[in-house]
Amino acid sequence: MLRICQCIRQLFIRCLNIFKYTRVENAEKGYQMESVSRDIESNMNAELRAHEDSFIQNPETKIEEFENKANFQDCEQINDEETIRQFIDDIPHISFSQTEFIKEIGERAVMAFTSVIDKMEGFELLEEEQDFNFWIKYVETPEKFQIGIMKYTYTLNTSIDSYIEFMKDLQLQKQMDNSIDAFEKHYEDINLQINYLRYKKIMFMDPRDFLYIKYTDRKGDDCIEISKSVNVDHFQPQEMSTKQSTRALLLLSGNQIKQIEENKIMITTYSECNMKLKLKPVMTKQASKNEIKKMVKRYRDHFNQ
Repeated sequence: MLRICQCIRQLFIRCLNIFKYTRVENAEKGYQMESVSRDIESNMNAELRAHEDSFIQNPETKIEEFENKANFQDCEQINDEETIRQFIDDIPHISFSQTEFIKEIGERAVMAFTSVIDKMEGFELLEEEQDFNFWIKYVETPEKFQIGIMKYTYTLNTSIDSYIEFMKDLQLQKQMDNSIDAFEKHYEDINLQINYLRYKKIMFMDPRDFLYIKYTDRKGDDCIEISKSVNVDHFQPQEMSTKQSTRALLLLSGNQIKQIEENKIMITTYSECNMKLKLKPVMTKQASKNEIKKMVKRYRDHFNQ
C-alpha cells in the first residue's frame, strides 16, 4: 500500500510542477495560475485522503483494483526522471576535502548521463557525416536564459588510454585552444579532478568561467567521462584575471568512449550548459556546431601527428 500511495503522490507532484512551470512561463502574458494551482492542490489532497482512507478500510480489494488500473513501471519512471532532472539542475556545494562526497556526485552523474544519452526527443540534426554528427536543442529558464543541449559523435585515431591522458593535460588543452584564458587543476585523484576553466570573450559572449568536477568511470573497453559544475566557498583561481567573468553552469557533460578498432575510438558526447545567455537559438546554434567542429579538428590533428 505504501508503494501505491507514493506513486499517487509522485503523480500529484508532477501535476503541480506542470502548473507552476506554466505560471512562470506565461507570467508576462498575464496568466494568473496561482489560484488555479491552489484549488487543484486542495482537491488533489482531498482525493488522496479519500483514497488512503479507502485503502485502510478495505486494503486487499483496493490494491487489486489499483493494480489492474495502474502501471507501476510508468510511475517509477516518472519518479526516476524527476530525480535525474533535479540532480542535473542542482549545483552541489562542496569543499575540496569532501572527496567521498565528490566521488558520489561523479557516480550519480554517470547514472544521469546513461539515462539521457540515447534520448533524442526535441533535438535538431544540424550535421550528419560518416565520422561526425551533431544535434542540438534549447530549453529556456524562467530567467530567459537559453540552455543549449548538444549531442555529437566523432571518431579519433587513438586508444582510450591515450585519449584520457590527453584530456588530463590541461596546459596542452590551453595551448591548443586560443579562446581559453585559464585552465587550472585544483584537485586530482585516480579518477577525479576539480578544474577551473575560463574563456576569453568569444564573438557575442563576454568572458565565462567554470568550476567543475571531472569523474572517469572505466569498465573494460568502454569509458565514461563526466563533468558537472560545483560551488566552493571563497574559491580563488590560481591565475587571476583583470576582466570580470560570468560563472557559467555545466549542468551535465559527458563523453561515452568506445574502442571500435585497435587504434580508433568513437566518442558520443552529451553537453547541457547554462552559459547565462539570452540570445535566441537561431543566433547561436550554428556557431555552437562550428565551435565543436573546430575542437574535433584540433583533437584529430593532435592524434594524427
